[in-house]
Amino acid sequence: MDKPLEVEIKGTTEMIKPSSPTPDHLRNFNLSLLDQIVPVEYTAVVLFYTGNGDVNNAAKKSQRLKTSLSRTLSSFYPYAGRIKDHKTVECNDNGAVFVEAYADCCLSDILHKPDQKFLRKFLPTEIESPKAGTGPLLLVQATFFKCGGVALGNCLSHKMADGNTTGFFLTSWGANSRGSNKALIPLFIAASGLFPPDHSLAPYMDVIGSNFVTKRFVLYESKIAALRAKVSSANVPKPTRVEAVTALIWKCVTTAARANRGFPRVSQTSHSMNLRKMVVPPLPNYAAGNIIGDFLAQTKDKKLDLEDLVLKLRKGKEEFRKKGLQILLKNKSLTNPEELSNEVENEHKDFYMFSDISRFPAYEIDYGWGRPLWVSVPNYRHNMVMLVSTSDGLGLEALVTLCQEDMALFEHDPELLAFADYNPSALSVPNHLGFVSRL
Repeated sequence: MDKPLEVEIKGTTEMIKPSSPTPDHLRNFNLSLLDQIVPVEYTAVVLFYTGNGDVNNAAKKSQRLKTSLSRTLSSFYPYAGRIKDHKTVECNDNGAVFVEAYADCCLSDILHKPDQKFLRKFLPTEIESPKAGTGPLLLVQATFFKCGGVALGNCLSHKMADGNTTGFFLTSWGANSRGSNKALIPLFIAASGLFPPDHSLAPYMDVIGSNFVTKRFVLYESKIAALRAKVSSANVPKPTRVEAVTALIWKCVTTAARANRGFPRVSQTSHSMNLRKMVVPPLPNYAAGNIIGDFLAQTKDKKLDLEDLVLKLRKGKEEFRKKGLQILLKNKSLTNPEELSNEVENEHKDFYMFSDISRFPAYEIDYGWGRPLWVSVPNYRHNMVMLVSTSDGLGLEALVTLCQEDMALFEHDPELLAFADYNPSALSVPNHLGFVSRL
């Protein structure tokens, strides 16, 4: 573009309160153990909508969002409160933050060549803000484009929600915005059930750095099928698409790190898992909060083999299913923050966090002007790989965050680029006719 894109904040930031006051007996909400042990930060997601070409109804759309958010907060009442003493949410109906913004460009300018760092302009706060543990728990920014498109940036305190809960909240909000009666009621039971809080635990911030860059790689359905065939073995004859893509990225980031810092280096990964179906009895998907655990996989091998990396991932997952929950409850840590800090700073070991949110129902979230054209997550500031679904539900977008030195090698890895397209336009999707525009 000839000039830099601008996002201007206009109007007054509003506090959106629940449409009905929280009853007295629900005013004190206990965090669960799993809520306590996640880092103090916001989960973030940005959804882009075409707006159906309606360029004159920004005020009407904004009011619709605020009214339906108010109704939604009556069910998700803790999100309108504030955390006190790292143990309890005071459900005082202070409200969620709603910011109205305007972009001096069209939606196509953003999606033609997406910039993960620029996506932070569509968020109402910094992901790493310590206010996630003391201030507003939910902040929303609705950004309106000159073409009538809308970007909806959501920041929800990680102390209150994992990816599953965030998706459920946004889906419920969308249903209320459409006037649908299908908005499910969340079930806040984690603290009173399997994961009671530990009042001795103290909060901690995530480990972040300043020399990190995030880049986007898209693996379409046909390339994933070829990759799965390549990495299959007698030990894992049918690798999942996530296992296959994870193994490919793991190999390529490790190769880059070893080239920059030399061998021998241990490469360790952490992978989030949804515990809702693992506990007994199983919990429904609308059980809200952080109900996740992490399994580890590592390699010390000098020669990296994709089939072997897939096997290590599968074994790590199976081991976690056998005894991971018991270890989590015993150690009271997803990944011990002290240990994580040591891993990040260990000059002989590289540590990568993987988060698969490809089942997040992002492309089903409709506020009354259709489903989103594109959904993404802004850049992080530590070694991180986020796996997000493509709009057709068949491919994966890998949002890879590495230090600049490692990224310079990783993004040119020929094995990676044999299966992944580097930052293609989000305006089109492949089909049997080739790439077809969606605007």
